[in-house]
Amino acid sequence: MRLFLLATIFLLFCPVFFLEQSSAVHAAEQNIKHDSSQPVNITADKLEADDKNGVFIFKGNVQARQDEFFIYAQKMTIFYSKKEADSASGEDQKRQVDKIVAEKDVSIVQFSRVATGQKAVFYQQQGRVVLTGEPRVVQGENEVEGERIEVYLNDSRSIVEGGKKQRVRAIFVPGDDQ
Repeated sequence: MRLFLLATIFLLFCPVFFLEQSSAVHAAEQNIKHDSSQPVNITADKLEADDKNGVFIFKGNVQARQDEFFIYAQKMTIFYSKKEADSASGEDQKRQVDKIVAEKDVSIVQFSRVATGQKAVFYQQQGRVVLTGEPRVVQGENEVEGERIEVYLNDSRSIVEGGKKQRVRAIFVPGDDQ
C-alpha cells in the first residue's frame, strides 16, 4: 500500500517537475542551433579518399569540427554527394556532406551537451544524430542513457529508447538549468 501511495505521488508531481526542467533546458538552449552550412574541419592519422563513390574514411584519433559542433572517434566515414555547379559562373562541382558515421570511442560535444557511445550516425541536412553502443548524453548534472539515443541538434530534443540489454535511465537534477 505504501509503495502504491509513493508511486501515485510520484506520478502526480512528476509531470510538473519535468515541465519545469524542460522549460529551463529549452530556455537555456534557445540559441543553440547547428549550422550545417559551415565547413567541416577534420584531422586524423590516416585518410582514405574514394571520390568516385563519394566516401572519405578517416582513421586514428579523428577530430571533426563544424562551427561549435565537435566529433571525436577512432574512425569516421563521410558520405557526400556532388552538387551541380552553376555553369554560368564557371564554378566546379561542390561536395555536400550527406552523412557522417563515427565509430569506436565516439564523443560528440555541442556547447554544454556531451554525447558518447560506440557509434554515431550524423545526418547532416537534418541536424540529427543517432547514437548506439552504450549511448549517453550529459548536460550539466543531468544525464540520460539507453540502448539508442536520437538527438535533434536544432530542436533541443532527443528520443531515448531502451531495449533487451539496457532500459532507459535518466537523472534530472532540480534547479540545474542545463
